[in-house]
Amino acid sequence: MRLNMRLKTTAVFLAAATAVVWAQQPLASASSPAAFTLRGVTVTPGQGVTSWPLMSGDTIKAGAASTTLSFPAGATILLAPGSEASVKLIGGKPVFQLLSGSASYSLTSAAAVGLMQGNQAVAPSNLTGALNAGSLRTGGFWTTGHTALVVIGGAAAVGGGLGIAEGLSGGASASPH
Repeated sequence: MRLNMRLKTTAVFLAAATAVVWAQQPLASASSPAAFTLRGVTVTPGQGVTSWPLMSGDTIKAGAASTTLSFPAGATILLAPGSEASVKLIGGKPVFQLLSGSASYSLTSAAAVGLMQGNQAVAPSNLTGALNAGSLRTGGFWTTGHTALVVIGGAAAVGGGLGIAEGLSGGASASPH
């Protein structure tokens, strides 16, 4: 009796999990004349496949050429060479998040696709425009503020006589022999 109940429970669980997996639809598709990276894997175009589906949570990085992201509502985003972005589904709406580099967009309506530049939401004033996240990845340690602190701190150490040459002068020589 217990085994029969466990089998039924397992079958219901597997059916529900399968339904969830099959229910997920692509948020957009990606196409490019040059290789690009999708989900950490290099995609080489020109092998009979004209576009690749983008699912919620996917990260994409353009290669040597721009990569076009086409959304079902008719919006397109052109990811500049070497730029990186992710796509997500937030509140039932596709969201494009530029992580590094730049991109240009063409929307069919202001509500077609949510736009983010780093961790900042962007409210487009026009249906066409550009995003620029620079070369720093968002959310990591090396933000502009941290970089400035390191540079200023290093300059202060050198300016205060604490440079490497100063620290080593007068001390015993270190040698592997």
